[in-house]
Amino acid sequence: MAFDVIVVGGGIGGAALAGALPRGGREVLVLERETRFRDRVRGENLLPWGVAAARRLGIDRDLVGAGGILVPWFTNYAGGQVVRRRHLPSTTPGADPALDAYHPAMQEALLARAAARGATVRRGATVVALACADDRPPAVTWTEGGVRRTEVAPVLVAADGRDSRARAWAGFDVRREPELLEIAGVLVEASAAPEDSIHLAFGDGIAMLLGPLGGGRARLYFVSPAAAGRPGLTGDRRFGAFVEACRATGVPAAWLARVRQAGPLAQFSGAERWVDHPCRDGVALIGDAAASSDPSWGCGLALTLVDAERLAAALGAGGSDAEALERWAGEHDAYAGALRRILDAMDRLVWTPGPEAAARRARVLPRLLAGDPALPDPVGLGPFGPCDAAAIAALLDEPEPQAQLGLA
Repeated sequence: MAFDVIVVGGGIGGAALAGALPRGGREVLVLERETRFRDRVRGENLLPWGVAAARRLGIDRDLVGAGGILVPWFTNYAGGQVVRRRHLPSTTPGADPALDAYHPAMQEALLARAAARGATVRRGATVVALACADDRPPAVTWTEGGVRRTEVAPVLVAADGRDSRARAWAGFDVRREPELLEIAGVLVEASAAPEDSIHLAFGDGIAMLLGPLGGGRARLYFVSPAAAGRPGLTGDRRFGAFVEACRATGVPAAWLARVRQAGPLAQFSGAERWVDHPCRDGVALIGDAAASSDPSWGCGLALTLVDAERLAAALGAGGSDAEALERWAGEHDAYAGALRRILDAMDRLVWTPGPEAAARRARVLPRLLAGDPALPDPVGLGPFGPCDAAAIAALLDEPEPQAQLGLA
């Protein structure tokens, strides 16, 4: 069979894209290494702007059917006290809640959907090489069941994650932010935190994010500055220390009193990595392969689904594949760049130490927590809300750039 699109990676982004493309009459091949998806420390909070993308892709019901729960509230805490309890459906344009689901279950559901909609899915397929040049279509080589195979297609999409090998083989340059935060995460059972809300709690120079998965299961993340030099929180033996670190944010003691580890505990860097203009020579990058945002703000899943939605739309809009990829890469640069500016500014606001930074937080956070429409809204709107220079300056309580005022 001749394929029009080959997708490397059948996770959430790759599977969502593969499920959307056959609607345009394209033959799609998905190459997925894993025969069964396993638990890893990955994002499971789909923020409202990502839920809107899921709805447009037609996969929102699939995610709920995979065990996802609709979460109507987002609650912020400081020093153990509630400082904002936001009702998401009444404060977002599409009246969308968040959606939280176990990551492997989402992957399985979306990959099954892609196959049901006509994509050819090969599992246990380990990609070992990729070749691309401007004078011929990209080719991908993989091994499956001890057999080496190669296919060529006009479009190849790398959706193989933060450490994408396909991205390296295709020759993309990766940019990276300086190390600012360390993030540890684990799946737990017997959480007593309310399951109608995502909970973001800040303590003294630390933070905890809790995303409910239903039935007492939750994904916990602990965030701290890399410069603090805290002992690592990777491995089963560190679970007790991880729970104590989360408790130190001041969340109610009962929430974590009986929690049990239900998956691997791992710590990783929160530094953002991205590729400018993520297409070349018939190869496009989506999801974390294109831009892995600071995971402490929980925007990664939403960004991945927007990538899948926008690339599918570009490839279905007519014109040549090369024009479609260029058009999509320009869109991606705009919205992923906007999100990066927002999250960089949020990091500066929240994590910069010292008395001047504390005074700035005292001035800005009341406006941010009150939902000031002039400020960025990474939870509700992501990169599709205020994100220009004036909005970033307001978030950082800095003078508006002269160019914005017409003085440059």
